[in-house]
Amino acid sequence: MSDSKIEGAPAHGFVAHLLPNTYKRLVSEWLEEDTPSFDYGGFVVGEEISEAKLLGKSEHCATVRGPVRNLLLGERVALNTLARCSGIATKSNRVLALLRKAGYPNILAGTRKTTPGFRLVEKYGMLVGGVDAHRVDLSAMTMLKDNHIVAAGSITNAVRAAKSAGGFAIKVEVECQSFEEADEAIAAGADIVMLDNFTSDGVKAAAAQLKDKWGRGTGDRKQFLVEVSGGLTEENVEPYVCADVDIISTDRLLDLFYENFWHAFPFVLPHHYLNARKLNLSHGMENLLLVLQWIGSVYAPWTPAEPYYEAARLALSSPTLPRDPWSVQALALLAIGEHHWDLRLESKDTLNKAVSVALEVQMNTREFARAYGEGSAVLEESWRRTYYYLALVDQHFAVVVNTPMFPLRDVPNLVDLPCEDEFFLTGQIPPPATWQEYDTREFADVEAIYSSIVYMIDVSKIVTFIMRSFTETGAFSDSLIAAVDAKVAAWQSLLPACKKDPMRQNGTIDEIMFQAHLMAAIVIMTSHRPFSSLTYSIEELSTESFASPVPFIEPLKQNRGTHTARILKAIDIQTKLLAIPCAIERHNVFTACMVATLSTAQISACNILLEDHALSIARDRVRLSIGCLNAMGTIWPLAKKMAREVRYVARRTLAGLPSLTMQEAEPEREIEVPRDEIIWPVDPSAQIDIFAGISIPVDWDAALMGYSSSTTSSLS
Repeated sequence: MSDSKIEGAPAHGFVAHLLPNTYKRLVSEWLEEDTPSFDYGGFVVGEEISEAKLLGKSEHCATVRGPVRNLLLGERVALNTLARCSGIATKSNRVLALLRKAGYPNILAGTRKTTPGFRLVEKYGMLVGGVDAHRVDLSAMTMLKDNHIVAAGSITNAVRAAKSAGGFAIKVEVECQSFEEADEAIAAGADIVMLDNFTSDGVKAAAAQLKDKWGRGTGDRKQFLVEVSGGLTEENVEPYVCADVDIISTDRLLDLFYENFWHAFPFVLPHHYLNARKLNLSHGMENLLLVLQWIGSVYAPWTPAEPYYEAARLALSSPTLPRDPWSVQALALLAIGEHHWDLRLESKDTLNKAVSVALEVQMNTREFARAYGEGSAVLEESWRRTYYYLALVDQHFAVVVNTPMFPLRDVPNLVDLPCEDEFFLTGQIPPPATWQEYDTREFADVEAIYSSIVYMIDVSKIVTFIMRSFTETGAFSDSLIAAVDAKVAAWQSLLPACKKDPMRQNGTIDEIMFQAHLMAAIVIMTSHRPFSSLTYSIEELSTESFASPVPFIEPLKQNRGTHTARILKAIDIQTKLLAIPCAIERHNVFTACMVATLSTAQISACNILLEDHALSIARDRVRLSIGCLNAMGTIWPLAKKMAREVRYVARRTLAGLPSLTMQEAEPEREIEVPRDEIIWPVDPSAQIDIFAGISIPVDWDAALMGYSSSTTSSLS
């Protein structure tokens, strides 16, 4: 699309004329963010002078000449910036085209909610796409939200104060949740009223009433605009079109939930199905939508999440909360978010409430999905997934506090198995399989491939087996560990080839299988560590954000090498998983607890077992774990606390060891760890090569003579 044809473009010149004359400051900021420390690639290519061409449409082309390393530094930043700006322009124009096709002649606007540091790029992308940029910044217009109104005492007070401060040149917009609020805002002199989170029918009725009363009527006519916002996307915007709406602006919070959170917890309706259901006045999802908006706001750097959380918490605390599966979904997601927002006491109460409602409506029965499915196979699938995820979350809450009991542990689960995500997303739901079919899959003539969720649930059943066995016997014995090893090995051996690696052939991540493999690793580590030589330091046992598996018995002297080797193998699994290139903050939030627990076992191995090159590798793996927790900690406070406590354990127990990061490794000892398999059987022999340069000694008592334990080193 050429600039001259862009809707809303100025009569003279091009949209590009709006850009500042110099980009030096922005470019410097973007480069500094992209290369905050050493530029290793720049070291490789050096200072040789070369040229780079930036190609555009038709005759547009720019040539830059300079040192190769500088050209390469700017190349990826430029591509990322152009791609983001182009994507925003394309989507903006696509939505505008939809509205024009539906007969909407007025303004489509974006929001002020932009990525920090990228406001210029994203606002420019909207303009190129023909969309109004709304407010360029906070000074462009006064937007009065609920917090302003509460502080001022009323809408009238807030509007009058804003008018007094801004004068005639600054417009005042008021965010309204009802016709009455919009009516008061117009009466007080607001220039724009935003009808926020209205249904399409509600928008049409309210806008018509406001225009009749204040614009078209015979009384006190006022100049004002009606804006519609809240949850609007390409899929659902057309029904909001009507002659009385002047501005339509789209909301990103639901998009952010689905982009960042849904793929790890895919039990809520897929995005397009949820949007379609929202058009129904009696959709029943009011409370669920509040929770989705809160979780989306956690990933939104431009808006505080607290107001969204308070709205969701207040709604779900109501004594008149519906006892239906929508409430179960809302409560389960709220509990997950609260836990990782470091509101763990509140999260446990919320989860208990979710379990109570689920059992009250009998979600654990096979008939439930059909009874509440409203004749929709997609909705039935959502209910099946909801119960399984509720059980998984219930179990995980028990694991993190080191208890073998949780409410749903012994409740019969008769729900059919969930299907693969691709069928859920397209709505082509196959007839559901049963646990009986899954449990006898090895005897089938043709290999049946089940959904990733099913394989993850199967791993969770091993955790339940451990909990029940310990509860019944009160012991954590060699026979129990042997049984657990057999179950994990069986699970791995029966995985189809497409499930052995969480990275799909198209380069995307199967978040469910990522979690399943990590769960298998933590099962191995937790069951073997009490019998291994990887002792627990005082610092590790004092952590508050996560609980390491406390040894239930005095470890036996024999076979320590085998148990230790198993733990090192589990750590190896974790390393392979965390090394997969992806957006770490999109992993299942429970990943943080598993990574923290496995990393403390790695720290113990560094203290007790490893030396030289093997120690250097292991310490890099500790850094990898801390880096993962740091990334997740940018979103979730609990993960941030875990990163801080893992760093504390490492700093206290590794401080006395020499730094080997600058030591040059011997070429013949540099062995690249293959990613062909995530889990594989471990030879029970004590002589196992786990890391490059590591040999597990047979005589552990003799081998440990030359090492300080983590406890003694931390107390010295």
